[in-house]
Amino acid sequence: MSDTTQEPRSSGERSSKYRSAAYSQVSLARLGVSEHARDLADAARGLVPTTCDAHAGDGEFVKDAAHLVEVARLLLESAVVYERIKGTSWEQIGTALDRVSRQAAHERYARAEKEFQLRVLHAWLLPEHAGELFTTADRLARFVAGLSTWVSAHRELDEIDHGDQPITAGLQSMSTAERSALITQAASLLNTMETRSAADDRQRHELKVGLCRREIELYEDLNVQSSDDADVLAALSEARTRLAELQADETATISIRHEIGRNR
Repeated sequence: MSDTTQEPRSSGERSSKYRSAAYSQVSLARLGVSEHARDLADAARGLVPTTCDAHAGDGEFVKDAAHLVEVARLLLESAVVYERIKGTSWEQIGTALDRVSRQAAHERYARAEKEFQLRVLHAWLLPEHAGELFTTADRLARFVAGLSTWVSAHRELDEIDHGDQPITAGLQSMSTAERSALITQAASLLNTMETRSAADDRQRHELKVGLCRREIELYEDLNVQSSDDADVLAALSEARTRLAELQADETATISIRHEIGRNR
């Protein structure tokens, strides 16, 4: 999910290996389609030969076919999420689903779209926990390499040659505009959490820190592109100050907890 470029110490936080997502949300959603399509193809291929039929238990073919249906369901869901992330309307998706109404398509798949977006947003803000939320940089790199190997291994002689990068060739990195949009979404999420008394204070604090890190990263990159832009420098300074305050609050909270623990 994140690359491993070092953040400069001048940002006001500890040196960190965590940076923005390497791939855009559209690309991450597209990888989900590739994953389920590969799984479906592998599962279906296993049902073609008859050489092991004599050793199959009763109901085994039904079980395998039911598994295929479930994988196909996941493939369809991931395809809808991908279409939505890249801007396809619910009306167009409904038409593609054999003339399902816009409302029906929304009711079926809106939750999957929202969950995907939230997982990506949280993983982007909290790359230290990306493995729990979405995926890590190392896992993603291995996953993409595995898909590329799969495509090459299953290429037919009369099939189009997709080259040595059949997966990464069509993927896009996260743009500045998308990073800005994610920052806006994160701020909105935090505002919503502030109104919920039941919200986890620890999680809220971690998300605030993550948001500041991503803001600092964005403004530092923008400053490189347009050196000495007054607005960018002001925003960068403000984000660094907020991060320092959040980290100071966290240090004070930890000290208080330790003191309480000693006095018990």
